[in-house]
Amino acid sequence: MDIVWQLRQQSERADAQESRLARFFLAKLGATEQATMESLATQAGVSPDVLRRFATSAGCQDLDDFLHQVRKAGQQRDVEFIDVIRQRQSSLSQQEKRVAEAILSDTAFAASATIEQLAGRAEVSAATITRFARSLGCEDIRDLRMRLARAPQVRTSNTIAPIEAITQALSQQYAQAETATWQRAAEMLRKARSVLLIGASGPQTALVAEVHQRLQSAGLPIAWIQDDNLLSMTLSRLQPDDLLLILAPDAVNSHVLSAVHHAHIQKTPVIALCAQTSDLANQADIWLPLPEAINARRYGILFALDQLEAAL
Repeated sequence: MDIVWQLRQQSERADAQESRLARFFLAKLGATEQATMESLATQAGVSPDVLRRFATSAGCQDLDDFLHQVRKAGQQRDVEFIDVIRQRQSSLSQQEKRVAEAILSDTAFAASATIEQLAGRAEVSAATITRFARSLGCEDIRDLRMRLARAPQVRTSNTIAPIEAITQALSQQYAQAETATWQRAAEMLRKARSVLLIGASGPQTALVAEVHQRLQSAGLPIAWIQDDNLLSMTLSRLQPDDLLLILAPDAVNSHVLSAVHHAHIQKTPVIALCAQTSDLANQADIWLPLPEAINARRYGILFALDQLEAAL
């Protein structure tokens, strides 16, 4: 049976209570996953007996059957929601396309990320995330996350960059910087009294740890500081013979910009790994490229690390 059609029919009936209940469940499609009959009755403002009678009037065998139909309809709606994002990509603004790409490349991340984290991954403002959510019929970022979280089964091969796309992104990354640039960066790293590594957080933290571990194993006096207070104290003590290494696969936050500002004041050289579109690329003494494609940057980080290790 088509429970959505049935609820829409009931929402237009003269019976005020039945109409209100139909509208309630239309608004709650898919949100009844963990709800009990008692909690639903409380949310709807009716007794459990009224809810049972309503389930029968909707053409279901009993309340369990009714809730099963509602949940199934909610899951289908959220699958369609992901499809809508894919279908609308071509008509979105440049900024909103970045949001769509970030969501489709890692739906699980988008379903749990804060508005700031998702904005950082997509390299857009928080306001753009809000506009994107509302343009898709969501009330806000929480509603967007909820609908994404209810559709984990749609994470197919479309969310993983194909090998051809990764290869192309890495080839473009390789072409953006000459061999001499990687060698000059490696020489600066070797000569530095100490290297301060800062940058990505959240899902990218494991990659920063990989960079830190491998450069440390290569004999570099490198420190990776994640605590903001300790970072501020360390930045204030930078010297011209130190070096600031910034890893920025996502949007650059205020802490990174503050670090660059301190480094410039202390005349400490800055090496930045970021996309060419980032403002950071122009502020660093040496810019090392990362792919423009967001879903290829994790591969780009490892590629850049291999290039540096080879030059050290």
